[in-house]
Amino acid sequence: MSNDHIAYAMNNEAAVNSLVYFNAPSDLLSATHLGIEFILLVGIVLSIKHAFGFDKLKGGNEARLTLLNCFLYGLMMDILSYYTVENFWHGEFTVMFLYNRLPLYIALFYPSFMYHAIMTIKRYDFTPVKEAICIGFFAGLMYLIFDNTGPILGWWIWDRNDATTLPYISSVPLTSYHWFFTFTIAFSFINRWVLSLNGQKGKQIAAIIAQPTLTILLGSLIFIPYNLFGKGMPPYDMLPWDKSLSLATMVHVLSFSAAGWLFLINWRKPKYERDTLLMVFPFLYLVGHVYFNIYAYDKNFASDSLGMVNEFAAGNLVAVIIATVLSATILLLTHTRTSD
Repeated sequence: MSNDHIAYAMNNEAAVNSLVYFNAPSDLLSATHLGIEFILLVGIVLSIKHAFGFDKLKGGNEARLTLLNCFLYGLMMDILSYYTVENFWHGEFTVMFLYNRLPLYIALFYPSFMYHAIMTIKRYDFTPVKEAICIGFFAGLMYLIFDNTGPILGWWIWDRNDATTLPYISSVPLTSYHWFFTFTIAFSFINRWVLSLNGQKGKQIAAIIAQPTLTILLGSLIFIPYNLFGKGMPPYDMLPWDKSLSLATMVHVLSFSAAGWLFLINWRKPKYERDTLLMVFPFLYLVGHVYFNIYAYDKNFASDSLGMVNEFAAGNLVAVIIATVLSATILLLTHTRTSD
């Protein structure tokens, strides 16, 4: 790796000067880069197919709007982060946008991953708040697998010198876990409100346009308890107590555990028949990550004292295994046959 920039993608001069850049598959860092691209490409196809089929069966446009909103929110969230936070950098994939910052598969991640998580939990017919929290828990559990697998394979790299990435849990910033958990809750709650405007065309269009911004605002509010202890920068550096990463960790552990408990005590067999199409992508995602971790198995046990392997962060294999088992269990419980 070059010493010019911590991310090897940012040392590709031709790519960082191109709005769109293509890399030959043989030039990628590993076969897993093609693997995760394939999974997300299949995911977006399945999302589109399911959304149109769902709306045709149920009537209305609920699923298609959810898919569109996932895409718009994800695009805004990622582009905004590239020019504000700048505490991580993506590796190179076959198709790169935005001067080598945005891989195509990341643009597809939200409408593939989040759409399936939302539509899965929607099968329970929870109230808006309960549904949003349970979606945040399920999506956060599935995302934990991705968050621990990607860095060790060079899909992205964290800037360990950036204070916003602290604290690290097995070389993955806890902030990343908490961000996806809380912002998914925010998105799901606002998305439910946007869908409720069906029949009010003007208001709904305005709400769709505003949804990414509203999600970021609400997500930031939900994030405040974590920042009260985890941030040592403005405006949190004016608080009458010092930054405590231990207390910040406790905030995440307690809130994520509470969300899991909420789902557990409210679980019931969905009244809908099994949705086989909705199951395909989550299982492909889980099986794919099992393979990726087998591929990187030796690296999980070769990290240095900082949890790094050849300048890439190693994740927590035990956490990945637990999250995989729990995610698969929730998925199966959500799609039990009504006749069982």
